Amino acid sequence: MRRRKGQIIGIALLCLAVVGVIVYFERFKLINIVVEGGSHYTEDEIRDFLVKSKADKFTHFFYLKYAVFSSPEPIPYIEKMEFEMIDRNTVKVTVYDKVLIGCVEHMGRYMHFDRDGIVTECTMQPDMGVPVITGISFSKVVMGDKLDIEDDGMFKRILELTLLLKKYEIECDRIHFDIKGDIKLYIDESEVLLGSDGILDYKISALKNILKASGGVNYRYDLRRYTPESGSVTAKPITKDE
Repeated sequence: MRRRKGQIIGIALLCLAVVGVIVYFERFKLINIVVEGGSHYTEDEIRDFLVKSKADKFTHFFYLKYAVFSSPEPIPYIEKMEFEMIDRNTVKVTVYDKVLIGCVEHMGRYMHFDRDGIVTECTMQPDMGVPVITGISFSKVVMGDKLDIEDDGMFKRILELTLLLKKYEIECDRIHFDIKGDIKLYIDESEVLLGSDGILDYKISALKNILKASGGVNYRYDLRRYTPESGSVTAKPITKDE
């Protein structure tokens, strides 16, 4: 009798556990994935990227999988994603596009690339705040592939420079590299000679203050020999004939 009674209790507990699991999965089924940010994919495409198995269709599993234990597999054009559990049936996904650091003109189009040199966007005009890069040689441009340039270290220089320009809130239209590697910036109608040596952070910081004091006059600024100690900057007004 005791053995039979124990079996009945065991079966009852098992049934309760099964019912509990069923209730849990019904109550915590992932119904809504709210997608914010990002410009390259639709909400449905983001969901398809993330929901790969039946287990991903349950809120806690989905949230813990991506927010705690692992990151999503790399997705073209996306820098990162952040996950927030809103309620038992909803997770919010915030998508951050890869930062575009520059673009090159190719066959009448502007091919934008990210910090890794991956071409991510093709437009008729440069995106706002993205400088056109000139003076670099490339053999081919393929969407989704790395820009094929001779000097791979050039991406590091472009990234350093564009991040500094963003840091000091300077909108640069074009960045030109000459054959010696000297850098020239084009800002509205002004030109800035940076040279190829020295610490760029010091030069761009000084440039911000110089541009503020220009009073709207276009100059050719020479910061090639600038250091914080020397403070040496020459400026020559640019005329319409130049």
